[in-house]
Amino acid sequence: MGGIIMHKTMRAMLFAGLVSFVATGSTSSNLPDRLNMVQALPDGGNTTLSMMTYNIKGLPWPLAVDRDAALVRIGTRLRALRQRGHQPHILLLQEAFTPQAAELARSSGYRHMTFGPDRQMRSPIAPSAADQAFLAEARWDRGEALGKQTDSGLIILSDYPILRVRRLAFPDFACAGFDCLANKGVVIADMQVPGEAEPVAIVNIHLNARKASGVSVSRSLAAYARQVDLSARFIASAVPHTRTLMIGGDMNIGGNSDRSRIFFDGFARHGLSFVAARQGGAQLALDQATIPAPQARADLKHAMQRRKDWIFARAGRGSSLVVRGAHVPFGSEPDGQPLSDHFGYVISYDRQRPQLALADAPAASASDHR
Repeated sequence: MGGIIMHKTMRAMLFAGLVSFVATGSTSSNLPDRLNMVQALPDGGNTTLSMMTYNIKGLPWPLAVDRDAALVRIGTRLRALRQRGHQPHILLLQEAFTPQAAELARSSGYRHMTFGPDRQMRSPIAPSAADQAFLAEARWDRGEALGKQTDSGLIILSDYPILRVRRLAFPDFACAGFDCLANKGVVIADMQVPGEAEPVAIVNIHLNARKASGVSVSRSLAAYARQVDLSARFIASAVPHTRTLMIGGDMNIGGNSDRSRIFFDGFARHGLSFVAARQGGAQLALDQATIPAPQARADLKHAMQRRKDWIFARAGRGSSLVVRGAHVPFGSEPDGQPLSDHFGYVISYDRQRPQLALADAPAASASDHR
């Protein structure tokens, strides 16, 4: 029996590797050394808070091949950013599945680190009748119903002390296709940030892929909708609306209008209306902030056009945060091959200059997630 299960698992992983290979693209650029393009963000003293999101594609074989060299370069650059004083205060990583990816995080120079759901964590949320029907159609040859083969791949790194951590693992009825092999979910870290009377809540998320999941678009969309609802409920219940809240990660919206509607409507429905397309940190930076390096602006536009990697921020009591600047430490590369199939960008906020009153309502009740 064990041999049969292992055989099925490997077949599913090989299918996933093929899909991942086909779905991965690259961009080309003749640029000077990437670090020479990274400029210091405006100095706001203790009022500035910067955060980067980066899906590093730290996937195990056979989901990805020849990733060790790229991960080493990512780690080396993170350390170089710190040496130059250009590191983001907070770093959100996704797809940090392998030992090499974990070592990259540990050697990056951040004093504080926490992880998302591990491989064993399970959700206590009971499935509805619709959820049961969804589970009944699970396909083992697409990675469903095989159990979790790895953890969530989520890591939060911080220059500031982490006071409390809360995690949500997506249930089996809230994943589709090869994504089910990983224990994807949400992690919230409360941080002690200088100048803040209350802890700042930092959220890292990775949501279900669309075509790369290997199942029908309708099935991946159903899982995506369930994950968005669970995530928004969990965050709203965990973080009082009086607290500063920053959310980032690989939201996997892409160019699909159904996903865009589900994502933004889902967060608004749970009183998190600052999670809006026009309020994304990259979009605000492009609209409002000075980005001196032309290639940094081009790379930021590229990240926004893909609509996968997002950062959103809200000050306490329903006001937004002013974007002071942005840069893209991990974008297009001199040799034409990015270090991941995602770009890693930084948004810097001024926490002491609330800009707009947002329509955030008090957090919705979500007792089933406690």
